[in-house]
Amino acid sequence: MRMIVVFEKGFALRHIGHLDLMRTIQRALRRTDLPIRYSNGFNPHIQLSFAAPLSVGVVGMREVMDVPLNDAIQGDIFAQALNHVLPSRLRVVAARSVSDGFPTLMALVAASQIRIDFPASPEADQVAEAFPRFMASQECITLRKTKAGENMTNIRPFIASASMEATENGYCLHALIENRPEGSLKPAVLVQALCEMSDVQAVAYTAFREQIFAKHPQGSLIRLEEYPDA
Repeated sequence: MRMIVVFEKGFALRHIGHLDLMRTIQRALRRTDLPIRYSNGFNPHIQLSFAAPLSVGVVGMREVMDVPLNDAIQGDIFAQALNHVLPSRLRVVAARSVSDGFPTLMALVAASQIRIDFPASPEADQVAEAFPRFMASQECITLRKTKAGENMTNIRPFIASASMEATENGYCLHALIENRPEGSLKPAVLVQALCEMSDVQAVAYTAFREQIFAKHPQGSLIRLEEYPDA
């Protein structure tokens, strides 16, 4: 059995890296009485897997991880037990059990919904002014860093849809970012491209990943945690 766990990595923890997040959750799981399955061998450990590592500095509203289990347990009981030992601002919001034959989370990820908040400033005004030109273009070349190195990449195809609106405190950008064969797109790279297009050196912002999507067997996008079990 496996437990698909949806959790929030709050604003105060946005600068905690992925490996530190993983260690924190592993330690918390060890402090519970949950039927966690450990790896075999000389140094048994919990083999957590995540849908998509969150970039440092980005708030995760509905992150998804996979926890292996020895025995079946109800999702609400699992969530309550884990929340009891997790640190503040790191909270389980939903959990459901699936079979061992359920696909790996990373293989299911098809897109992510992000939000970027820009506090009011002259730089944010310029970025907002440049945004319609970005959306109208077919090509936007900027530097994109990956594990394979740095490459100048056309990032426009990653953006399936996006909108920007003025708020009381500045601007809010919503974007659906598709996963492509060459990977995904970090919010920082999107902001970088908008700055380059608007001739702005840098702009203050806070990024949120609001949702991770999978592609339903019938072709539509659905929330990853709702992907059907076999």
